[in-house]
Amino acid sequence: MKRFPKSLYLFACWGMVGVILLNIGLAVWSAKEKYTAFDLQSRYPKLKFAYEDSQYANLLFKYWIPDGPVNTYAGLAYVKGVSPILIAADTPPLGRYLIGIFGLLFNNENILTLIVGGISFYLLYLLGRQLLLQKLLALIPPMLVSFEPIIKSQFVYTPLLDLMQLMFLLGYFLVFILALRRKNHYEKYFVIASVLLGCFIATKFFATGITVLAASVIVLLLNFNKHKFFVYCLTLPLTVLILLLSYSKSFIDNPNIKSFLGIQKWVFLYHKSQITTPFAIWPFIYLNQWYVWWGDKPILSEVTWTIMWPIITSISLFTAAMSLFKRIKRNSAVELLLLWVICYLLFFSVGQVSARYLVILLPILYVLSVYGMREYIVLFNKRYKK
Repeated sequence: MKRFPKSLYLFACWGMVGVILLNIGLAVWSAKEKYTAFDLQSRYPKLKFAYEDSQYANLLFKYWIPDGPVNTYAGLAYVKGVSPILIAADTPPLGRYLIGIFGLLFNNENILTLIVGGISFYLLYLLGRQLLLQKLLALIPPMLVSFEPIIKSQFVYTPLLDLMQLMFLLGYFLVFILALRRKNHYEKYFVIASVLLGCFIATKFFATGITVLAASVIVLLLNFNKHKFFVYCLTLPLTVLILLLSYSKSFIDNPNIKSFLGIQKWVFLYHKSQITTPFAIWPFIYLNQWYVWWGDKPILSEVTWTIMWPIITSISLFTAAMSLFKRIKRNSAVELLLLWVICYLLFFSVGQVSARYLVILLPILYVLSVYGMREYIVLFNKRYKK
């Protein structure tokens, strides 16, 4: 990179930023009416009516409504004082609270998607800087992610919770890596990391937080520092506290911990009861064979699938193997991401999967793939020179 003329280097960097803005901008433009309609308050009665006659609230439902309108109605209802366990209790409520709050601020529920999406792409770039060091290399993962149909769909079928979960996850990884690398004064980073992990589990399917926790603990054990491990464990109650705070209204209405635990059990069973084929995530990623739990056809094709899914998964897993056998230099930040990818894939090997569960996985795979390719090139050059 140092051999590049500065003007060419800057041109390449800004060119990739332009590609990101173009790809996401086109997705937003295709749904421009959603971002320019500042009439949320007037639409609230219609959203309520649609929800009450939908599959979420009525066994003899007349309407099937997608997640976007449900998130919008639930978010507004939550901020108006309705308990989150009474409306769309299939996920923890933090993400929907944010939708409701920003919906009231802008009278448009979709502006939040632009904010969260922009922050997510920037955090992905910062994560790339942590691993790849060079600005140009760090821009490659977010640029490639901007081509992903499943990512672009988040800006079209809005507002969804997946980008919010991605934002909190990327923030967690960044702060946790800073704590790993610092020799002192790292306590505040573990505190922030635990708060972000709490936001992560309070946004969608909380059980996926187990994969983040498992990867973090393993990395701390591999790079064992007694004090760091103790401090991290000491901050973990903050994670649970964030989840509890997101249910504050429920506790006010019914201060019963058993009721809260019952809701969490129901959320877990709701997400895990649809399993039809163990290890379904592997043919889904590699062969675009989606094993579904409804209809006459048990296997469907996912329209957002691309050939990049099996490629970046394979490169990332091969990078993990190279790191395990010490063929590439150890890097605690890379180990954290690799371990999380492995834990996440194993977690969904025993559960039902859909493309939206990959929204938080694919950006990490792209970062690891670029890192792995760079390390392979360095290794090849060393062997070639010998």
